[in-house]
This record gives sequence, structure tokens and C-alpha cells, in this order.
Amino acid sequence: MTLTHGDKKHFVCPFCGYDGPLDLMGADRFPILQKLKVIGAGRRSARCPNCKSSDKERLVYTYLKEVEDIGHLKDLSILHIAPENNLQKWVESISSNYVAGDAFLQNQTFMGEVQFVDIRQTDFSDNMFDYIICNHVICDIKEDRKALSEIFRILKTGGKAIVQVPITKISKTVEYPNINTKEEREIAYGYGYHERIYNDKEYSRLLSNVGFTIDVRNFSEQYPQNGINPLEDLYICKKE
Repeated sequence: MTLTHGDKKHFVCPFCGYDGPLDLMGADRFPILQKLKVIGAGRRSARCPNCKSSDKERLVYTYLKEVEDIGHLKDLSILHIAPENNLQKWVESISSNYVAGDAFLQNQTFMGEVQFVDIRQTDFSDNMFDYIICNHVICDIKEDRKALSEIFRILKTGGKAIVQVPITKISKTVEYPNINTKEEREIAYGYGYHERIYNDKEYSRLLSNVGFTIDVRNFSEQYPQNGINPLEDLYICKKE
């Protein structure tokens, strides 16, 4: 949600302080995103023109900084999969036990140091991390339950994981086992690297079945000028 000054949308970036309208981002050439009203995907005013932060990145930042207030906590261990540049820079500044990882290092450009991590099977010990950030990644993994189970294993008891995905609330989960090419996935899911579109209730059930206690919350009205998508709920996954 954004504030309005006259006819202009108003936004103040929580990362860089830019004050002004948001830029458009996201794909709009595949009808499935509009047909299923997919939240967290598609064409929308969402990117900061200055630091290039996205709405989904600012949502996680707002939760961790403003709601959880983790900035003052010492010795937090944090794993960040497929790290967004601005979020990585901030988390690195507050945690000396921060690990950024990605399974596709050759295809990405990152702001900071990133090591190879396949979240389906890692070398990390059981109960290792206080927080795990895996923002819009699980939707790209065919073995989603395996990846979520690995996140549960390496998360500390009492720890929390943020595992956002694009969501539809008007259809059951869309997934076709025989789709394998980028072109097929673009038509079926709206993006060439996605493996499915999750239904909100089915996704919550999947997270619960893995073992997480789920708290679904929306912070857009509390932080209107942060440029958070007002439709995107945050799935806070706790290991009890």
C-alpha cells in the first residue's frame, strides 16, 4: 500500500530513503497471473527507482526490522537463500553469523559474498539457525517438500523461517508434473523458472505438515509508505 499526495502515489524506501513514486516491475504477458489473481507476481508498481528494492524484499525487511526488531539482538544465526541485495546488506550489518547461499551462483550477480547452498540438501547441522529467509524460492523447486523439510531441520527450536511464494486465493494449487521447459512453465505459471502456483490454504497446510507452526499476518496498513503489496500476507513459520 502507498500513501497518496494528490494524484501521485507516495513511497519512502526503508532501505535508501528515496521519496517518490515506485517503478513498474514483473511480467504481464502471460494471462495466467491475471486469471488466478496471483499475489506477489505479475506487473505492478513495486520497484524502488533508486536502490531497486522490490515489494517482496521490503516486506521481509519490515517484518524483521520493525516487527521482530532483530537489529538489537546479538549472535543471531541467519541463513538467507537467494539473497536480495538490499536485504543482504542490512542483515550482514546486524549479524556476525550470517550465511548467504544460492544454488545458481553462475547465473546471478550478488551484492555481497554468497556461497553454494542447495536448500534441498545442505551441509548445515540440525538446529543451526535462528532465522531462515527463503523469499520466493520454494516456488522454483520441484521437490518443494524436501526443501521445506531441510529448512525445518536446520532451523533452531524456537526459530523462525520466512518462506514466501506467489499465492492464488481463487484456485487450487496449479502444478503440472509433465511440464519441463521454460516456455511451458511461462504459459502455465507465468514465469519460466516456477514449478507451480500455490493456493493459500494448501500452502499453509503444506508448511504445517512439514512441522511448522504457521502465523499468517499482513503488515501493509501498519507501514503504508514502505511500498509493501497490500495483498501479500507474510507466512511466519516457527519451529516449536
